[in-house]
Amino acid sequence: MKVKVISVFRDKFTGQYYNPGEMIEVSEESRVLDMENRRLGERVEVKVPEEKRELKISLFEKEFEKKALVDALKSISVQATGNMKEETLLAKIAELDEESTAKLKEVLDIK
Repeated sequence: MKVKVISVFRDKFTGQYYNPGEMIEVSEESRVLDMENRRLGERVEVKVPEEKRELKISLFEKEFEKKALVDALKSISVQATGNMKEETLLAKIAELDEESTAKLKEVLDIK
């Protein structure tokens, strides 16, 4: 996540000095919290572009978040991941047999 430096400090891992106003990338939440608690930096909320936001996927005449579909597939023992493309997820669903499709509809609360 992006952090804006608000006080001069030296990174304890790299030895690099940072000055107020600099933007740095910090991957660990614990480090960001430490920096905020010590008033060395503050997290900067980065707006996610429209095209990067979670898309809705149409299925069974309803719309679902991609994550909800992945979780539903996993719950019925179908291998699925969050980085799959929409087409791949829909293809996996199309491959399901009648019994698995019924289980998926039940998980997604479709009558």
